[in-house]
Amino acid sequence: MKVTRNVFTIADLIKWFEEKSLLVNKDYQRGGGLWPLNARSYFIDTVLNGYPFPKITLRQTINLRTRKTEREIIDGQQRITTIGDFISNKFELTSVSTEYRGKKFIDLNDEEKEQLLSYEVSVDTIIAASEEEILETFRRMNSYTVPLNDPEKRHATYQGEFKWFIKDMIDLYTPFFEKYKILGVKQISRMLDADLMTELVEVLITGTQSRTTTKLEDLYKQNDKIFPIKPEVSRKLKDTLNYIKVDMNAICSQEILRGYSLYSLFSALVYNKWGIINVNPSDLGGLEPIGEFTTDINKAIQNISELLAAAEQKNEDGDFSEFVKACTSTTHRTNNRMLRLKWLVAALQDKM
Repeated sequence: MKVTRNVFTIADLIKWFEEKSLLVNKDYQRGGGLWPLNARSYFIDTVLNGYPFPKITLRQTINLRTRKTEREIIDGQQRITTIGDFISNKFELTSVSTEYRGKKFIDLNDEEKEQLLSYEVSVDTIIAASEEEILETFRRMNSYTVPLNDPEKRHATYQGEFKWFIKDMIDLYTPFFEKYKILGVKQISRMLDADLMTELVEVLITGTQSRTTTKLEDLYKQNDKIFPIKPEVSRKLKDTLNYIKVDMNAICSQEILRGYSLYSLFSALVYNKWGIINVNPSDLGGLEPIGEFTTDINKAIQNISELLAAAEQKNEDGDFSEFVKACTSTTHRTNNRMLRLKWLVAALQDKM
């Protein structure tokens, strides 16, 4: 068995596909049409914007009857058929493609068409391989795949409004999460930014509670086909995150915010301004929403900085021991989230 590694343009691959010298090997591939329209649109948007996608694997043989080269797809059917269908004007791009929404291939200008057709695809071509070697290649390709974690599974499973809303929000705010070390690069690479964003949205919809995969999954499931409260959720989410990013930049720049503490600070700001559906003043020592994020931004920054610094130092013997203990273990449980919320609301209202 020999493997050659080449780069071909999309125009080359589609030409082969149309000439039927590039075939789908159904022994290895899932049935066609598995990608929903949003996923197909996002993939085409990836190509049009010049982002890379995983290589395609082909098997090359010589047809002795026709004396022609034949290639069959070992891995990459969905990618090639999606490109082929788009070029054949079989679908138009949905709103997940911000720049090309509503366009078919025929609607692109000449420069955009050329950009798509000249896009270079990495291709591994297996030559002179037996059926057993091809099967073993396919098994090995799949055996080295890292299992998906929960946020990655949700991102792959759901293709409706809620998933794409979360995607838009992490596009906006993940650079902020990374810049101030709220999340690390490794966490972001495994979509934990999507997990955190989903939890922030959960605060706005169902309130403060323990993190569970089932509850986050339910948010995607219930809002997959239609997300009726998207405008309100979007407004509150952006208002609150922008307030943290801009008005509370003095806290962010200290790099003492972590994913769990951002969640709690976000929740405290939301409670102060709009209230939280399942949180009563009695849960927070009698502190009520005040209709604004804070009473005094300068005092709030000082108070919160002291709380978060104590948590970073794990100082469980000082004045903030209750808050610190709620930051050091089981940070995603309801009771610890409520304790942190109580302290942060008090800090924002300067009633510590």
